[in-house]
Amino acid sequence: METGKNTSADRNRKQTGNSEEIVADSAICTCDKGSKPGTFRVTSQQKIYCNGARKLVATDQDKDIKSLNFGSCAAKNNGPCSPNIVWSNTYNKIAIKGKMYPLTVKSSGTCKAGGGRINIQTSGQQVVVKPSSSPRKANSTAHKSPIFTEEDWKHLPQEDEKSQNKRVPAAVQVNNVLVNGKREITITPYDQEELLFTTSLTAGSMRGTGVKWDVCHGNRVIAKGLTEAPARTYFTKEGTYSVYAYVHKPGSPKGKGMVKITVSYPKFKSLEWKDENGKPVTYIGLRNKVFAHVSLPGCKGISVNCRFYYNGYEGKTYLSALTPIPLSAAGKVKIALSLSSDQLKKIIEDRKRFSNGQKIRIYLELSSRHWIENLTKTSQHPILFNDKIEFRSLIIYKDSDCKEKLQGGIADSGSMVYVRVSTANMETGKIRLDVYKHETGNQEEKSSKPSPIYSTNSPVNSTGVYKFSLTLATPPYKEGTAYKVVVSWLFSSNQSSNGNVNNNTGRQTSKETKQYILKGKEVLFSVKRHIPTPKIEPSKANVNRTEPEKDGCPRCSAPITAEQLKEVFPKTSETTRMKIAEAYNKHMKYFKMDTCWNKAHFFAQAKIEVGDSFNIKTESFNYSARRMKGRDNVNGKHWVQGNTQTRQGGYFTDGESKKSPYSYMVSHPDLAEKYGRKDLYRYNDQGIQAANEEMIANVVYDDKNCSQKRKLGNTQVGDGWRFRGRGMIQITGREAYTHANKYTEELLHKNIINSDNNASLVGNDIEVAMVTCMAFWSKEKGLSTRSNGQKDVDIISRRIGNKVGSKKETNYDLKRNSFNNITSKLFRVSDCIIKLKKDNSSSTQEDKDLKIEQGIRWLESICIPLEQVGKMKYKVPYVQDDNRIQENGAKTMDCSELVGRYAAKIEWCKKPMGWTTYKMTEYAEENPKWLIKHNDPNYIPKRGDIFLWYGKRVDKKGVSHYSGHTGVVINYNSESDIVTTIEAIQSSIKNEKALNERGEKYKENENKKLAGTIKMHFFRKGFHLIGHNPVRCYFYTFAVHYSKK
Repeated sequence: METGKNTSADRNRKQTGNSEEIVADSAICTCDKGSKPGTFRVTSQQKIYCNGARKLVATDQDKDIKSLNFGSCAAKNNGPCSPNIVWSNTYNKIAIKGKMYPLTVKSSGTCKAGGGRINIQTSGQQVVVKPSSSPRKANSTAHKSPIFTEEDWKHLPQEDEKSQNKRVPAAVQVNNVLVNGKREITITPYDQEELLFTTSLTAGSMRGTGVKWDVCHGNRVIAKGLTEAPARTYFTKEGTYSVYAYVHKPGSPKGKGMVKITVSYPKFKSLEWKDENGKPVTYIGLRNKVFAHVSLPGCKGISVNCRFYYNGYEGKTYLSALTPIPLSAAGKVKIALSLSSDQLKKIIEDRKRFSNGQKIRIYLELSSRHWIENLTKTSQHPILFNDKIEFRSLIIYKDSDCKEKLQGGIADSGSMVYVRVSTANMETGKIRLDVYKHETGNQEEKSSKPSPIYSTNSPVNSTGVYKFSLTLATPPYKEGTAYKVVVSWLFSSNQSSNGNVNNNTGRQTSKETKQYILKGKEVLFSVKRHIPTPKIEPSKANVNRTEPEKDGCPRCSAPITAEQLKEVFPKTSETTRMKIAEAYNKHMKYFKMDTCWNKAHFFAQAKIEVGDSFNIKTESFNYSARRMKGRDNVNGKHWVQGNTQTRQGGYFTDGESKKSPYSYMVSHPDLAEKYGRKDLYRYNDQGIQAANEEMIANVVYDDKNCSQKRKLGNTQVGDGWRFRGRGMIQITGREAYTHANKYTEELLHKNIINSDNNASLVGNDIEVAMVTCMAFWSKEKGLSTRSNGQKDVDIISRRIGNKVGSKKETNYDLKRNSFNNITSKLFRVSDCIIKLKKDNSSSTQEDKDLKIEQGIRWLESICIPLEQVGKMKYKVPYVQDDNRIQENGAKTMDCSELVGRYAAKIEWCKKPMGWTTYKMTEYAEENPKWLIKHNDPNYIPKRGDIFLWYGKRVDKKGVSHYSGHTGVVINYNSESDIVTTIEAIQSSIKNEKALNERGEKYKENENKKLAGTIKMHFFRKGFHLIGHNPVRCYFYTFAVHYSKK
């Protein structure tokens, strides 16, 4: 402890003998029961400092939550840390205040509250300055961490600082600074690496020239004008620190007087499986070796062990012994995995013993005696064991390095192309490549066994990758002709050690030999005449006479290609795009989707549903209990921590409010509490309770708990979870799965309703997902015919699903852009011979079949004039209830129920619409042809029109409310610009600024409350109608008789 400065000899001696390093404020400690390291905060005393009078000395009385917090405690079911520490091995030669003893780095503690063992990782001490001992660095100074012995506890006299004050020339500055010899380093709380700062000054400096230091954590300054290099204890929080060294003025990030120190807490970041060439892989086969590329930033100096395992029939089965892994400075490592013949045999036997055809996945298990965040999440990244013999890819390239693919499947005559074939699990035999002239469907029927124009083969190798070259010279290749490349695996009957080769195999037999053939992939290309680029010269203007194409549009029936799909799904692999194309091509004729328009609309919808990476979705039920009960905020900034005692989950006090997706849970909050997620320290950390997604699905999707309109056919126990939403365009419920199962069984021989595993194929098997989606598109929604010639994308989108998103951009907007900018051009719908359907979207002519007068006569019969309010009873009082569409519910109504029943009276709809003002505005946006919105403020309303507004308003207390109002226009006076309405309203005459029949402000009984169906008068541009604020009001027109929709 000091009150003054040590001499240079004292400051730079080494730790020897009985010397011990004292623990100070900001020291780093760990608890084997805690979820994170703790930073020391000395609270036991405020007088005794160490090393430069900067840091308070820690004592054995720093033992509770005020001094140390290790996050959550494993001994308390991950409840909040509340330590009660008993320290041992303290420094007993000095007593502070006679009863407190200092802690040293050799001290340790035990927590009485949870039984955790506390160890001190860093001391938290400051650093001091040491002059350079190198003659070659006369103007360089090193700054390092100090070491202490018992002498450091003496109170040393201060030196006269004035005597050392010497003028330093203004030109002298720091021209370079390094930390541990580098401009940037990364440290962790565990590595205890000493920080050695070295500065170099410009010419004219003198020995002892003072250097000042600033430290910034991100954009925040945490220390300014230090006279000594910053201590290790400044760098305890995660993030990047900038350290500036200067003489007169602070340095800048662009100058040489700055170094960066990144503090990284140990965490698991990623696990990727790759092959020997560093390319991503999804499975390990019989012969190949794969590598687990693991990233563990902040784990420098920490020992981490690994081993591989899989979940066998008898439980967890390890494939390797627990082995320490050597981490790089950045915390990265590559771990090899290959399977021995005994291991392969055991895995295949285990797989056969599973009755449900369970797939075998191999996991990497990491362990460490130190706390590493998310270390157990490696189990979320397994690699699939796949011993299926198959062709993985077949791609044609223009160059021998196989980097530039053949664009559009068109090659120049006389050029050379390269065919790259990738296979899996083929151990013996040969890979054969055949090139055939591509015949059309009719030609193929005439010639059942075409002969290849070129054949070659290659023995099976250990890599499973083969490259063949084709010279497209004449003969045999002709210009303007299409060709088909087919690859096959040839093997004799005794060559296959793997029985998984039954599919797509044929057998050729003769007296001499027996040979099996596994047919693989095929790809098309065409040869065109190579025309050299001509010189640019003036040319005459010409026109071409276009003749109609014979035998229909050639592009309609043409197969889609993986190259085309690259524009639709740019973030997918070539293999995935080929699978998508193959699945669509295989079944497009069956579902009558073999047209340019179907392709364009289908993939425009799919692009938005599954994204650029073709991520087939499975519905999630990971909802918080708060949200299922009513509302919850997301993406907020201010978090209220959960309470493990009361089991109340944490929540944001701000952010975007999300309402409950399930009305049943709103009315059954006890179930929401029982099954919903409850977070502790941050959103979705599940610190108190993870969502029971299976039970949520089974409850909310059970037909017994759904309204008649929302029933899904889920009548058996577990149907909600088994038949949750899956697929490219999600199908949900037993009824929808049963409908799709008809086609998966017929076309793929796969049943998707008899087990959970088979139902999951809709979400993870590309061909199953494609067939179910095409069945939904064609058979259930009739879009295979509606798509042809239809340029209005919204008509297609409305049959696929609801409009979701923000006011700025919805999924309908995205699908419209996808069709207009990508797929319509890709599949050339403008060149298709299918005629464009007539566009009636601009028509706003009133449908003469609507019974407007019939509806208004009904309104007149159930209302009273405003003048009679308070003098006679309401014929239909104002009540908000759920009886909105039944006949007996018309005795009481609110505003939207009145308009919904009016819509049925005029035969715009067949039955009353049970909507709200929110649903009315949403319906108008989705169906602009049927309910026309008039955005023009000068629009003059017609008899039978409605007015409508809905939105958010903020009251005087700053609380947000959502509300709306609507009514029917029965008359408009052009001279006075007054609109007469009939509406169900609950308000007051004064608030609505109603008028009398003469157009004067209604003053009689103006405070009278309104609560029924009333005929009233308002100025067209007044507050009640289009002058309404802050939410704008618009007029709407019912446009089409229900029989014409």
